[in-house]
Amino acid sequence: MNVEDFRELCLSMPFARENAPWSEPEYEGLVTFTIAEKWFCLLNLDEKRCNLKCAPDKVLDLQDAYVGVTPAWHMNKKHWIGLQLESDVPNAKIGELVSEAYSLVVKKLTKKKREELGLL
Repeated sequence: MNVEDFRELCLSMPFARENAPWSEPEYEGLVTFTIAEKWFCLLNLDEKRCNLKCAPDKVLDLQDAYVGVTPAWHMNKKHWIGLQLESDVPNAKIGELVSEAYSLVVKKLTKKKREELGLL
């Protein structure tokens, strides 16, 4: 999957937003995708690679199944995976992973916040 299609996929999640929270030059090209200010994805535009929130029981299986899935860069390896966008991971699987990452974050939002967003 190319970077633009991946960005569109992330932004297709209800109330998802793209942010570039850093102004330092060394972080240029890094964007986050959030729901209610909580990250579900960190995307490196230059390297065409991202970190996605992931259920801990799936992390190792995904790393074993795909060369393009690795431990997440600079994140908790138990709850995040690294994903090379142009790799052996099929587009349909990438779609599943983004949806699951989004859902994991939504589940952790307060009930009040989920009600505000209509995500119950």
